[in-house]
Amino acid sequence: MRASRRTRRQQVIAVIVATALGLPALLGLATAIGLIVTPSVDDMPRRVDAILGAHGGTRVPLADVPDQLSEALIAIEDERFYAHRGIDTQGLIRAVLTDLYHHRALEGGSTLTQQLIKLLYLNNNDDGWRKPQDLLLALKLESRFDKHTILENYLNAVYYGHGAYGVGEASAVYFHEMPARLDLARASMLAGLPQAPSFYDLYRNPCSARARQFNVLAQMAHDGYISQEAAARAYNEPIGYPCK
Repeated sequence: MRASRRTRRQQVIAVIVATALGLPALLGLATAIGLIVTPSVDDMPRRVDAILGAHGGTRVPLADVPDQLSEALIAIEDERFYAHRGIDTQGLIRAVLTDLYHHRALEGGSTLTQQLIKLLYLNNNDDGWRKPQDLLLALKLESRFDKHTILENYLNAVYYGHGAYGVGEASAVYFHEMPARLDLARASMLAGLPQAPSFYDLYRNPCSARARQFNVLAQMAHDGYISQEAAARAYNEPIGYPCK
């Protein structure tokens, strides 16, 4: 009887070990197949240029975007942008747990790369059940293009509200300036708009936009891009859209 129990225990352990060893292999195989069957992302820059062309915009090189705008965007949207390869596992796990708790399809946890994929290849479809395709295409994009190229194309592709597509149009529409001339106050305001461009439209909802700017500046200070004093000065700087 004791020998029988030991045998069953050994069998259970063997199954657990085999499963643990097999899962990574299965996941690797599924990922490899997924990368083969999903479409190519080589045309990503051309798709961004098509968006700009359709809305009268022009591409702004990353060299002409102030560092404070790039840093503000990364801080508020994807603080581990330079550390991941398209998928932020920490954010993804947090989103999975949150969505399982609320009994809904997977939402949130999206990196800038994933957001760009959704915009360019998934018709901006926010259906969480398309997340596997989103993840695979994000991996493809990161293997094909460097971080600076992805960041530049994100800045030029997204909608900032009030008819402005791309950072060049947004800078002109809201501040009548070229992006290179934006200071921290204006850069932090623009960086917060893509999350909900209609809701944060400066002309229609300046109070909501100001609240979003506060969050952007606070996150920049938290991540060490700026000091708390610099954040306070930028928030208190008049930029033409008072909250009444």
